[in-house]
Amino acid sequence: MPELPEVECVRRSLAPKVVGRRVRSVRVGLAKLARPTPAEFRRGLLGARVTGSDRHGKLLILELAGGAFWAVHLGMTGQLISAPRRPRADHIHLTIGFDDGGERLYFRDVRQFGFMAYCPDRDALESGPLANFGPDALLIGREEFLRRLSGRRAPVKSLLLDQRLLAGVGNIYADESLHRAGIHPAARPVDLGEDDLIRLHAEVQAILAEALERGGSSVRNFVDARGRPGTFQHAHRVYRRTGRPCPACGAPVQRMVLGGRSTHYCPRCQPLPPG
Repeated sequence: MPELPEVECVRRSLAPKVVGRRVRSVRVGLAKLARPTPAEFRRGLLGARVTGSDRHGKLLILELAGGAFWAVHLGMTGQLISAPRRPRADHIHLTIGFDDGGERLYFRDVRQFGFMAYCPDRDALESGPLANFGPDALLIGREEFLRRLSGRRAPVKSLLLDQRLLAGVGNIYADESLHRAGIHPAARPVDLGEDDLIRLHAEVQAILAEALERGGSSVRNFVDARGRPGTFQHAHRVYRRTGRPCPACGAPVQRMVLGGRSTHYCPRCQPLPPG
């Protein structure tokens, strides 16, 4: 699933291709991917001019003239493709054309967990696509991070994945951040010291920034709007490296299932604290 760095890479590569352009046509091939309804989505976007771009967590936000918004969630397998003609690929479910006759925007989603949404104003954006998102993981301050996690009894890995607490971190960067912070995924914040959580906050933001610099992680099918894959998967220390040596200490990386999610860690670098 594209996480914060991948979505930000998409935003940066897409913005020059759509900002300043006016939507001329909207084709919806799969109704559930257009919100609130295909008719409202089409009606809202037709004639709208894209004036800017933003991102919050894993949500891409295109700003429209007049104070409206066009939100895009890539889900697990979503791709935004800017091209002069329809790509030779299946599962292209939405097509947006512009009045300059240039490249169209195609939304491809194999697993169909993503969506596009038209929001007429900021209130609709915040009560709709942004309703269940906490602070952005790349922007959250240390004190707010500590306030949200300190004293909790759920596994810290599960808390990092809870988009209501922290927006943007998924399975890849949770595993990688916890390894670099030396914290076991099943450790509970109530059993950790403040120094542990301060270190985790720093590592979460450092790993997201590093991944962003390297174009994100292309573990499966991620590419940005220009079709470029990321390279940060080559720097993963534990994610999907079960049985391979930890690059820090040489111990075999282990895998466990935590909260229904596959979790990777080094038992030597990330000991489970008593509690």
